[in-house]
Amino acid sequence: MNAINTPTYMRLRDQVRADIVAGIWPLGSHVTLAELASHYEVSANPVREALLQLQGEGVIAMRMNRGAVIPMVDKKYVDNLYKLRGAIQSMLAREAVRLATPQQIEKMVFLVESYEEAAKGADTAACVQANRKLHRFIDGIADNALAVDMLDGRSSLVDAYRRTVGYGRGRLEVVLKQHRKILAAFIKGDAELAAQAVTEHVDSSREDLFAILNAQEGQAA
Repeated sequence: MNAINTPTYMRLRDQVRADIVAGIWPLGSHVTLAELASHYEVSANPVREALLQLQGEGVIAMRMNRGAVIPMVDKKYVDNLYKLRGAIQSMLAREAVRLATPQQIEKMVFLVESYEEAAKGADTAACVQANRKLHRFIDGIADNALAVDMLDGRSSLVDAYRRTVGYGRGRLEVVLKQHRKILAAFIKGDAELAAQAVTEHVDSSREDLFAILNAQEGQAA
């Protein structure tokens, strides 16, 4: 969880969100207040506050006197999220290029290389985590906490889905190239090039998820 001086419900919110991504609370599952309070060893009040926050982020759906349901991911959710993500992250990329320090670009290099190491091992969970760290760092450079918080919450369900289904054929290699393209734009100091590279990355990720969802629908038919 976060720093000890952070309110309990906020630390709990972040932990529940991370645990959904990790698969501890699977997509489509129902969890009660009692289960969550017992699991995290807290009282019901901070659990209720955390769930209300997560509901506001679209991460869970509250059920009257029955706890919460973690929604499934479908094509409509992916389409809406990635349209939002593309608009916000391209905006953040432009601003981040303007504000980025040499030290922050050096950290970007490290995070890009960390993703590449995860990709070499074809470790889906590690790739999801490394990808989120990279993009959260890039987004954070723009110093727009509201936009970052909006993306953070709504990305959790897709990250959880990714951990479950993995990536399409050749997707990891494409991601490597796209990360390098984003990094090159930052090193060059070209805000528009960075925004274009981010948009390309987001759009291709959406198409990869669509292909996986379509394949699952075909198998279920």
